[in-house]
Amino acid sequence: MEPAEPAPGCVRPYKLKSGVYVRCQSRVRSLCPSCAELYRGDWAAIARSGVFPADVARYRFYLLTLTAPSFGRVHWVPRSHGSRLKRCGCGATHTLREAGLRGVPLDFGAYDYAAQVAWNRDAGVLWDRTRRRFRDWWPTVELFLVREWQDRGVLHLHALVRIDRIESPDAAVLREVARTAQAASQVDGAMVGWGPQADAKAFRADGAGAKTIWYLSKALNYVMKDTALAAMSGRGSNLAWEHLARLGEAARAMRCSRDCTPDACASRVHDRYGSRSHVVSASRRSPHRPGWSFTGTTRRSQRESRAAWVAARATAADAAEPAPAPQRQDSADAARSTLSRRVNVGRRAVLP
Repeated sequence: MEPAEPAPGCVRPYKLKSGVYVRCQSRVRSLCPSCAELYRGDWAAIARSGVFPADVARYRFYLLTLTAPSFGRVHWVPRSHGSRLKRCGCGATHTLREAGLRGVPLDFGAYDYAAQVAWNRDAGVLWDRTRRRFRDWWPTVELFLVREWQDRGVLHLHALVRIDRIESPDAAVLREVARTAQAASQVDGAMVGWGPQADAKAFRADGAGAKTIWYLSKALNYVMKDTALAAMSGRGSNLAWEHLARLGEAARAMRCSRDCTPDACASRVHDRYGSRSHVVSASRRSPHRPGWSFTGTTRRSQRESRAAWVAARATAADAAEPAPAPQRQDSADAARSTLSRRVNVGRRAVLP
């Protein structure tokens, strides 16, 4: 954690026993805009470092999107004024004024809350199996992953995929290899899989690369939003609150591990609608793999760079302060001092 004086940017720093203040490091924009933007900027820099320094002729890049399966029908509400209106499953045609209904189930009683929070819990295991499957198919694959909350309260994934061009597949093949991956839950042994909606698009680092990074940065902004605050917007927000409350109850009743006793468990998985995964991650460098970042950029390296920059600025500021000038006597003072010494010498010579 980066040392900080009381709140330069961070709105709620806290103090360590050593007396040093540190940032709250929240990634939720409504809690601390400064720390959330720092989080977004760090990960955007890591994403860029695995694309733009690349040898365009050597690698092929993809943007892969994977979603969760359906757990029940939800209201359909357009996202912008230009979106095409269509009839919702409830029989009405919703507008932006009813944004509070977005992602809310048509029938709370028929919606499978227990299955949804269990899927969030096991999404990390499913992605790990997908990643291993990629490595089996394409040994040179490297990945950058953003997990984003959908309005219904379930995770879906955006991944930047980089593969050596000599073994790179068609985008449709990549999509199907990912979409058909399955994993067994480490808690109850149930099989977990992706939903039918998946997409993969190839892009060039010297073409749509900047646009793709911008898209992921936008996804990071959604990651940093406050789910509860988002549920308050538009008509139907009371139903959105009820939906989130039911998700919270299901997550509290769910076992997060084989030994979990839900009523007594302190794991934060129960407070995150079942999610235990990091929001953003990237392939790490190892003795045998280059990792996602060509430059070795990590959040730690960026924190260290910022700390070094602050220290250098502080040193430069100290060096720039002029040293206090020595006190100099003007000519009149000097003459008076000389005369006083001579008088004293003469007195000692004539006085007994």
